[in-house]
Amino acid sequence: MNISPVRIAPLALPATPPAAPSSGASQDSFVAVTMLPQDPMISAPETVMLPREQMGTQLSGPRLHTKDSIAVAQADSQGNYLVDISTPQFDQVNTYGVVAGTLLTYEKNIGHSIPWSFKGPLEVHPHAGDGKTAYYSRWDESINFCQWDSPSLGKTVKTSQSFDVASHETGHAILDGLRPGLLAGRESKAFHEGFGDSSAILHALQYDSNLEKILAENGGDFSKPSLVTRLAEEFGTAFNKEDDNPKNDDHPYYRTALNEFKYQDPNSLPSDSYPPSQPEEVLTNEPHSFSRIWSGAFYSMLGALYDQAAQAAETPLDALKTARDALGTLWGRSLDQLPAANLKFRQPALAIMREANRLEQGRYFDSLAKVMLDRNLLTQEQIDQAHQGPSDLRLSTPVATAEQAQQALAALAPGLGLEGQEWQADAPLAGSQGRQVLTFRSPQSVDLDLGALGPARMQLDSGLTLVFDQQGLLLDQTYTPITRQDQQEARAQAREIADSGGIALPGFAPSGSSHQARLRLEREGPPVFELIPVWD
Repeated sequence: MNISPVRIAPLALPATPPAAPSSGASQDSFVAVTMLPQDPMISAPETVMLPREQMGTQLSGPRLHTKDSIAVAQADSQGNYLVDISTPQFDQVNTYGVVAGTLLTYEKNIGHSIPWSFKGPLEVHPHAGDGKTAYYSRWDESINFCQWDSPSLGKTVKTSQSFDVASHETGHAILDGLRPGLLAGRESKAFHEGFGDSSAILHALQYDSNLEKILAENGGDFSKPSLVTRLAEEFGTAFNKEDDNPKNDDHPYYRTALNEFKYQDPNSLPSDSYPPSQPEEVLTNEPHSFSRIWSGAFYSMLGALYDQAAQAAETPLDALKTARDALGTLWGRSLDQLPAANLKFRQPALAIMREANRLEQGRYFDSLAKVMLDRNLLTQEQIDQAHQGPSDLRLSTPVATAEQAQQALAALAPGLGLEGQEWQADAPLAGSQGRQVLTFRSPQSVDLDLGALGPARMQLDSGLTLVFDQQGLLLDQTYTPITRQDQQEARAQAREIADSGGIALPGFAPSGSSHQARLRLEREGPPVFELIPVWD
């Protein structure tokens, strides 16, 4: 197999300064890994250089661990993983390499290690069973990749070989680590899916071979399709030909980020099942469908940044690299401001605009503001708010524990107008650029009617995120209260899950991605309805 080496410079973390081998760093810091930088339908294997510590000697490192029913691939005497694509060990190496690359891409842009929502490491299961799915499960502390024999393609379709699927599922794990409280609410769930698709786009942009193919396909016109707009080409092509919808048989992707969907209240949209029964052009409030507003906006941001960069860049490739780096930086820094719970799309949109206002004296602000307005994600008034400077509220002492975080909240509450609520502090988080991030949740019980399953209750959380700079200056605050509409939405969603049979009853453990919630019996009162942290 003739494979030319490709070194991916952006995957070196700034916190541990090694540059790519091509720029003078020790060759011993990196190992060669054979993997697909895109789906097998459109990509050939390449050799990518990834950190030796992350890859380990048997696809296990401090953050990730491969678990499989067959022998796991071992590194050669130089620590490299140069495995033939025809072997099951290639599935292991490819999946692990994509997962590791996605994590490194985020840690590069955020500037620090990303925590999991559990002790870790995250287990990677390349051959998790038969089925047309892949999923991340906090429940099992794992990412799981399935496969099926596709009659339409005449081959076994393996989600472990899909760059987009693996990047998407890793995105779920990353977001769940940063904000484990994003479980309830249509927009929180939809943002999780949009985050996964955005992760696939951002990770694909780290590979020069992909950048060259993107420009060859769209000619520098980001209103046209390319490999970065088509998500999960092989998986989607086979799935579409084999589902019950003949109208999508010619769609060579599972989802596309090239769309014109604008934000609407999800409660005003029609419902749908998953996989979808509605045509692709119909926006519904089902999370995967509604997520296309965010992934479409994310791709539009890339196009807007490219158009701006192209005015001064020497070549289209230089312009695309500039756009990629700006988008990654803004996206990574904006994650500091994500709500602790009850997310609405306007909050990450506003966070990006705040960071755009700070980066390079607002160089990209106007270009991105046009995208936010066009997608109805923000109003002009909200965009103007992003120009406001930091608050004058400060922490009197550094925060290192949950108890100190509670004290900080008590000290700041008079200035934030949060009196009268009981807040539970999450563990303090490191933010980008040396920032300190404090997240809090205020629980509220909501009564449910689950139809044949009877009454139940559910906990919903208001969320509060405070972001402080290195001097203790309050940079940003994001408050997401539970409204009456949120309560009504929770009741409707819980009933939908109950009617569809998606609840695991007491005494039965949830299985894979087949359940969306479970009931937990209490000594007194009705059972508790809990959403299960599993995303496909």
